[in-house]
Amino acid sequence: MIAKMIKVTFLGLEKEKKRFIQRLQEAGCTHLIFPSEAVEPGDVGRELQKTSETRKFLSRFMDRTNPSETGSDYAAVCARVEDLKTREARLQPELAAFKKEYSRSEAWGAFDHSDLELLRSRELRVEFYRASRTLFGGLDRKEAEFFVTRETSGEVAFVSISAGEADLGLSPEKEPADLARLEADIRAHEKELVRIRAEYAELAEALPLLERAELDLRDDFEFNRAVLNAGTALDERIFILSCWSPLGEKELMDRIGPDFTLAHMASEPEPGDRVPVLLSNPSALESGEDLVKVYSHPNYGDFDPSGYVLYCFAIFFGMIIGDAGYGLILLIITLFLRRKIKDPSPLAARFLRLCLLLSISVFFFGVIGGSYMGIPMGPENPLRRLLLLDLSTGAGQKQVMLVSVIMGMVHISLSLAIKLVRTRDWPSLGWIIVIWSGYFLIQGRMGQGGQNPVAFWAMIVGLLLVLLFTSNSKNPLLRIALGLNGILGIIQLFSDVLSYLRLFALGLATAYMTQTFNVLAGMAMKAIPWVGIIPAILILIGGHTINLVLGVMGGVIHGLRLNFLEWYRWSFEGDGLPFKPFEHVARANSPRPAEGRLTNENNQ
Repeated sequence: MIAKMIKVTFLGLEKEKKRFIQRLQEAGCTHLIFPSEAVEPGDVGRELQKTSETRKFLSRFMDRTNPSETGSDYAAVCARVEDLKTREARLQPELAAFKKEYSRSEAWGAFDHSDLELLRSRELRVEFYRASRTLFGGLDRKEAEFFVTRETSGEVAFVSISAGEADLGLSPEKEPADLARLEADIRAHEKELVRIRAEYAELAEALPLLERAELDLRDDFEFNRAVLNAGTALDERIFILSCWSPLGEKELMDRIGPDFTLAHMASEPEPGDRVPVLLSNPSALESGEDLVKVYSHPNYGDFDPSGYVLYCFAIFFGMIIGDAGYGLILLIITLFLRRKIKDPSPLAARFLRLCLLLSISVFFFGVIGGSYMGIPMGPENPLRRLLLLDLSTGAGQKQVMLVSVIMGMVHISLSLAIKLVRTRDWPSLGWIIVIWSGYFLIQGRMGQGGQNPVAFWAMIVGLLLVLLFTSNSKNPLLRIALGLNGILGIIQLFSDVLSYLRLFALGLATAYMTQTFNVLAGMAMKAIPWVGIIPAILILIGGHTINLVLGVMGGVIHGLRLNFLEWYRWSFEGDGLPFKPFEHVARANSPRPAEGRLTNENNQ
């Protein structure tokens, strides 16, 4: 559910402002209202950003087995990291330049550059060249003496020595550097970079210190932001601060305490207010909140779709994979993770509950679909009594196809019904009638059942509801015009319903893939006597792993897509403002009860 909010405005003495805001932050049950152009605490913000960037950077070098909160000066750690990063940023391009120069110069080998000066002092011209083997073979050797230093299949590097300027028709290369000096520079830079990275690893041991400092700075940032953006009155002798709270007025004041000279006024949200949204659900539906937040947060005037999205997603996910063997594998993995993670975070606990629900759904649809990792069932198998959706026969596939379409009709009708109940939107009722009357009309024609006058006239009534109530305009022509435009939504409606056929298609693909890998494994076993079992096992493990991974990907993507696109389109608005409690971040990141702890008295 979406927690009910009240708007509370506080008026207090300016001299008590900081102490009051500190108490409000300790209470941790309000969402502060800031002006559109809020003032940001620059110094604290910059310090927070620097600390956060340092923590993220050092986390790449952390040895997970040996973190320690050594020292107490996080600023020194940040400064040292900044200094090392500056030096590293200078050394890396220098090292790259040295290596590039070494790669260019090594074609002419190592030599003493003083010999060049000696030759030039005797008025000899020394030039360095590269040329293709063909071009080198055609050079005129009368004008200069050539000394080949390196020769490959495609290129010749050589030195030309002449008494004057020799016209070889080639552009000379830049004089090569001293290879020994370059090697020393490269080694020195690499050694320095290794030392810098080793120091990063040492500094990474202070990550707990940086994490704690980041949380404290975030608290300071939010506190200073609240202080700077509080309004004033009576020549700055009074401060004014407004906030939203899911608690009742009395409970909120009890949490703040009586230690302030304070006046307050509570009011209900008004039209046009940007009210933050706090979702409060029982633990069984909390995983649905995480799914909803993937796409968009509901707004305050919306409804909480967490439960609908959670269980519909589980059904779609189960239908897409639909294999009892895969369901058992997912269940075993989930139970292993639950046992392995001794003290899961709230997010991890919700994720594991979601995985448990999804694995049970996959197992359930696998049982009623008779799919056990592609192993065929004999006619006398007792599991056949549980078979309801048989994908192994043409008739069964048509049945599953029909079930997928009906599931889409139910799902979209549910969305329309929610909108009808919440907003008295009569076109939604019209579309529900159109969906089901259309189904019975088509069923009658396809089943050779002849005309269905009840369904036909029901569709007419549904379309009339859409035509007459899409617009509330009192101008009859405009109302009819907008109504006709609304009727065009039948194309979208038809498209959305057919989109649920992906449940059938993906489920069928998963089933065929399981059978295919089993057949390939059997062929490998028969093709190679005695040792054929080895490639057969590899094919089974690799093939079913790939199929399961693809099934999970398809289940997540398409299971959520049917909720977020096809279902949301008909009832959900979204684009809400999440409730952000003004609280100590360190406390917010420690294990605590669910969000519902904020919503007791005001939402009973």
